[in-house]
Amino acid sequence: MKDDDRQDGIPSTLKSLLEIAKLCGSSQKASKDDNNKESCMGQLAVKQQEATMNGLVEAYLREHLVRPATEETYRKVAKRWRDDTGISVPQEIGLDEALDWRNAVLARARPETWNKYRRHMRALMNYAMARGWASSNPFREVLPARTGRRLKKTVDAELMGRALKLLNTEVATEPDEGKLHPTWFWAMVIRAFYYTGVRRRQLTGLQWRDVDFNNATWRIRTETSKTRHEWMVPLMPEVLEDLDDLYSRTSKHLGSCPSPVHQVYNVTLFNPRYKGTRMREEQVSGFFSRLSQALSGKISPHRLRHTFATLLAAQGDIRTLQEILGHSDIGTTMGYVHPDIERMRSLVSHLSLAPRTPGL
Repeated sequence: MKDDDRQDGIPSTLKSLLEIAKLCGSSQKASKDDNNKESCMGQLAVKQQEATMNGLVEAYLREHLVRPATEETYRKVAKRWRDDTGISVPQEIGLDEALDWRNAVLARARPETWNKYRRHMRALMNYAMARGWASSNPFREVLPARTGRRLKKTVDAELMGRALKLLNTEVATEPDEGKLHPTWFWAMVIRAFYYTGVRRRQLTGLQWRDVDFNNATWRIRTETSKTRHEWMVPLMPEVLEDLDDLYSRTSKHLGSCPSPVHQVYNVTLFNPRYKGTRMREEQVSGFFSRLSQALSGKISPHRLRHTFATLLAAQGDIRTLQEILGHSDIGTTMGYVHPDIERMRSLVSHLSLAPRTPGL
């Protein structure tokens, strides 16, 4: 923390706390009124809480309308900061501390991870400055890390085949307490991700009112959209058949037809080991983690989305693919376009040198 962030050797945030405490002491001497005392001490408690990173995050989220997933990200980033640095007061965050944290993060994680941390901490510290809880924002001065273009990680056909075979094999033999139970349900989830390219929160956010069986479409609502717009995704016969079966199973479990706002993919109905009344994103990730372990190969909703996009990008209709994926920028969709390796090999084959001399 810089010297000019202190007044008389005391951080300005802590000084304001001392001033409130002093006023509380004066109030107690001047009056025995319990209400006055409680009010003053309440102000002190609130100010103390707001002066911490926890208080900063919660105050920021109270004023800003963000999705639940974004709220969770802010809390996780703030916790990561506290765990890594031990600093829990915004006023004590200086440029040196921010730079040290950047170097520590980049030593163990990808540049994209640091850039995400930086964006969220910069927003929080801007808010802290506006509220008078910090006198500077060092994350404005710390630059984002350069990111390279990596090939998207996908799921190959062999691994997909093994995953579905495993689930189909265990469907008749697996006990209820099995790690992949109910296998028929998770096979449906895998096919939904593979044939639609939706994100994890879009699958868990799907309601029966969003499924149009007559027109074979799935409506992505703004609440589950990363870009906050609504669009339709076409449903292939394999997914429609699964949804028809799932509707029947859900109705049988409930004893009546599910309501239009009932969650479509809800594993809690079919396995009591899953807590709650709605399937959560973490439960989906947990299943794919266990499946990957069983297969000795990585498979996840995000990789299935990459697989969907990469295979369709090879067909050449990038504009339509952009609409299916819900990308606001076609440049994001272009990231799934990769040159055909055989065409590249054919091009390079036009090069020639004198025949290689044996032994040289």
